[in-house]
Amino acid sequence: MFRNRELLLGITFVLLITGASAVVYGMKPAGGGIIIFIDGIIYGAGFYLFFRRYYRRLQLLSSFLRKSQYGLLPLETDDQHEGEFAILKSEIFKLLTRLHSQTELLEKEKQYLADTISDISHQLKTPMTSMNVMIDLLKDPKLPEENRIVFIRTLHSQLARMEWLLSAMLTMSKLDAGTLILKKEKVCTGQMLNRALEHLLISMELREQSVIREGEEDVSYAGDAYWSSEALSNILKNCMEHTPNKGTIRINTSQNPIYTSIRIINEGSGISSEDLPHIFERFYRGQHTSPDSVGIGLALANKLIRLQNGSIEVSSDYGKSATFLIKFYHYNI
Repeated sequence: MFRNRELLLGITFVLLITGASAVVYGMKPAGGGIIIFIDGIIYGAGFYLFFRRYYRRLQLLSSFLRKSQYGLLPLETDDQHEGEFAILKSEIFKLLTRLHSQTELLEKEKQYLADTISDISHQLKTPMTSMNVMIDLLKDPKLPEENRIVFIRTLHSQLARMEWLLSAMLTMSKLDAGTLILKKEKVCTGQMLNRALEHLLISMELREQSVIREGEEDVSYAGDAYWSSEALSNILKNCMEHTPNKGTIRINTSQNPIYTSIRIINEGSGISSEDLPHIFERFYRGQHTSPDSVGIGLALANKLIRLQNGSIEVSSDYGKSATFLIKFYHYNI
């Protein structure tokens, strides 16, 4: 109540006029009628000025709200007076500021969703077009058996690629929505790397690539074993694709009181300085990207690692090798 400036002014005004009238009436009792008449004029003028100011502030508040509807929200309110109106305007300003921020965020998310759908559509359209062509060719009874086998193998490969893409996008959407719950348990780094390498060994064997494990095998950290292996598998897959035939991938694990580290070094073309800042961006494809690459694996790995109180860094000796350094911290960072 006492913060209402208008009410305090009104009460003060009435008390002053009443007090002054009482003093005058005490001095000249015969002029009571005139005093009442003058009081009426003063009260009328006072209430007129009060309500004029009252409605003027209402008009300013209405104008403030109209401007805010068109995004013309001022950086701060210009009403520095005390009272209920000033408090009301301040609260409305806070509410509108929050609403504008949420609107901008929704617009960004809407654009991001549109871009993501466009990227997914593009990634699916290319293999589907190729698959339709091969299916039409397989219908030809005169197609040589060797070509038929090649086309069927390619169809299987394209289907596996599309399945991986959809699975990765589903995981990314869960991460973005915050619905993917990661465990926090003791993860043995050696066992986790074995799982990450498991489905890549055949492809590496066909390329005559070798994996050299170095460092401490019994190190551990607190995280989610399954999703850690998924993240490392994506990184190792990227390294495999960029390592030449008969090349080598080195994995070194170590631990100190602050973090557990996994260093992965692959021989090959390395990463150019132009691509280096962008390799963890979704759907980014660099200069030496494999034709089968989607550009989502490293983005997914980066997000999964960071959600487990980890970090990932990459460096490159362009033309020779690339190094991924993954750290899982023992304390919150």
